[in-house]
Amino acid sequence: MEEIGNPAYFAKKYDPKYAPKTAKILGNTQVGDGERYKGRGFIQLTGRDNYRMAGKALNMPLEANPDLAARSDVAALVAVWYWKNRVAPKVDSFKDTKAVTKTINTGMKHLDQRADKLKSFQVAMK
Repeated sequence: MEEIGNPAYFAKKYDPKYAPKTAKILGNTQVGDGERYKGRGFIQLTGRDNYRMAGKALNMPLEANPDLAARSDVAALVAVWYWKNRVAPKVDSFKDTKAVTKTINTGMKHLDQRADKLKSFQVAMK
């Protein structure tokens, strides 16, 4: 429910001082935003802008209190919001695991595992 790392890891990965391009994409504007707005929840919501947008849409203070996104009840709402607003509009076919993954994880990490899970879900749904 929470991205694993220490303050140095999050600074290097997401802070404007060490990773200005990524920080800008995520809306991280202050030193410390990397750790403060690290990935949380079922979908690993990451970045100040995502916390702000999800919080506004769900009427929750996620930007002010990002730890809320790690609570399972809030994480479920965030995941559905993210899926409907950030994934669904960009994907033509949800059977295309690569296209779906790219909208969530541009590094395409664990694509093979996602493809296998999709196949098992399709079998279970028959």
